[in-house]
Amino acid sequence: MSLREFYTIQNPLAFSGTQRPYSEAEVVIVGVPFDSTSSFKPGSRFGPRSVREASNNIESNGILANRSYIEQVKIHDMGDLSVVPGDTLETLNRLSKVSEEIIQDGKLLVAIGGEHTITYGAVKAMANLGMKPCITVIDAHFDLRKDYLGYSYSHASVMRRIIESSLADRIVYIGVRAYEEEEILYAEAHKDRILYKTPIDVEREGYKNITVATKRFLSQCRYIYVSIDIDGIDPSYAPGTGTPEPFGLSPLTVVKIIGGILDDRLVGIDLVEVNPLVDCNDITSVLGAKMLQEAILLYKFSSRVKKQSQR
Repeated sequence: MSLREFYTIQNPLAFSGTQRPYSEAEVVIVGVPFDSTSSFKPGSRFGPRSVREASNNIESNGILANRSYIEQVKIHDMGDLSVVPGDTLETLNRLSKVSEEIIQDGKLLVAIGGEHTITYGAVKAMANLGMKPCITVIDAHFDLRKDYLGYSYSHASVMRRIIESSLADRIVYIGVRAYEEEEILYAEAHKDRILYKTPIDVEREGYKNITVATKRFLSQCRYIYVSIDIDGIDPSYAPGTGTPEPFGLSPLTVVKIIGGILDDRLVGIDLVEVNPLVDCNDITSVLGAKMLQEAILLYKFSSRVKKQSQR
């Protein structure tokens, strides 16, 4: 039995309702129902199931990835990680081991959280395989605190741990707008490794220029990881999250930026902080599912999308 089988629990609800055998899959989905360090509104542990359910009730076509359909992608949903409530490090260790096998087998890893701390486990797996990535993060927050409420491995400090552990070469934040002074000072002191763009920057510069700046900053990176924290999007579009912050990004802007930076260096994607317990009519779960679906299609059919965008 492999570690990915040992540490996961099958879920009868497969993402987008498509299920291929693991051996055939191009993309492997794993849910991580963990929210033990949530600080405001817990409940993102229910995100993986809610996003999967939503994905089964939306149309399968791409938006930017026009004339493409999710059933054209060979996807295997392996279920949920067997997390350890209250034990962040053991949960991250399990996720890292499962992710290592998926990545080593040449599959695109797609993790559905759960809280943002899970990114550490996925990125650690890449680093363990000698594939230290650069990360693009859609987020309202830096997550660069030294610790939060005494926890050094927290959703509020996950990116600080990733940098200090040398798990990633560079990080680009898009949508960041909520932070304490410690975090902004840390980001500005590490400009060689951190680039950030606020929603005001996106509005002023335009998504095309933001995309160009991101690609330039990541141009020397061999591997790319994308982390989508749903609170990067304005809460008027995505109220179902534990730490909502006003004046955020629009979903279409985010998808356009993601579509512009995806290429064959991509090794993993995660979607985190969807909290169905505080959602309204499941709109955040639906948005999260559609964004993941679109990201997968943009990755799969990126050459086609780029040709269309140049017309």
